[in-house]
Amino acid sequence: MNAFQNQEAKKINVLFVCADNARHSLIAESLLRSRRVRGVRAFSAGIDPADRADSFALSALTLAGLGNEGLWPKHWDGFANPKIALVDVVVMIGDEAAEALPRKFPGDPEYVVWKFEGDEELRFHRGVWRDIQVLKPYVEALAEDLSGTLRFGHVPLPTANAAE
Repeated sequence: MNAFQNQEAKKINVLFVCADNARHSLIAESLLRSRRVRGVRAFSAGIDPADRADSFALSALTLAGLGNEGLWPKHWDGFANPKIALVDVVVMIGDEAAEALPRKFPGDPEYVVWKFEGDEELRFHRGVWRDIQVLKPYVEALAEDLSGTLRFGHVPLPTANAAE
């Protein structure tokens, strides 16, 4: 074994950010974790985090077999420590997050905006199931990209209305 084989590969840290980190970014985090992409870690945060996660989202994630361990609302600035680069990719879910999130992450991460808006008319489990189905192709494309099969930033992503 040489020195190069002994070195641990660098982890790619992906941060999903939405307005309140109670539902959409938690779903995206859980979806990416479930893909188990080697060397990729998923996190989530909110612009103005809710006091607690959407209980219907946590329940639906469990029922879908995705898991909800470690999912709770966090503030984005916890990932923006100026002394260390913690994040490699910042995915902003929805226009509100894209407009409100300051680009203050050290280490020059890649910023990606997903044009996604939840449907306020669909509440409870039905709305969460819809959100999982709509976010899933976005996360799958990102996972494929991060695993090295595609070029980052050139993945055609579906629109939120495609699943309806």
